[in-house]
Amino acid sequence: MSYYESDALTIEWESTIDAVVMDWHNFAKGDQYREGLEKGLELVEEKRAENWLADLRDLGTVTQEDQEWTQEEWHPRAFETSLSTIAVIQPESVVANMSVENLVQEFGSNENKSRIFSDRDEAESWLKNQ
Repeated sequence: MSYYESDALTIEWESTIDAVVMDWHNFAKGDQYREGLEKGLELVEEKRAENWLADLRDLGTVTQEDQEWTQEEWHPRAFETSLSTIAVIQPESVVANMSVENLVQEFGSNENKSRIFSDRDEAESWLKNQ
């Protein structure tokens, strides 16, 4: 069952990997992008989740403003939750992938584990083994 749905995103709790799962299926920016991340963080707090899986294959490029917001506003709050492991399925676009790599590296540099995957099954398997 979905926790949150929009034109761009579906957020669910996946008990088999004890993870908040974000499936981006469209480009999102500004309020729509930020609301999605906020809803994901709400579910992390509700479930006391340690794992996060973000499928970004269809997200598109994250705007510079949204990257800055993520780093300056969202990451500090995410670091204060139970979240410790993040798996990201990389965007198909090379340009979009570059913007995501920076955000994932920052998360992993804060005593958390983060990794980028091209295959969803591999990402889920990695989360199960953390």
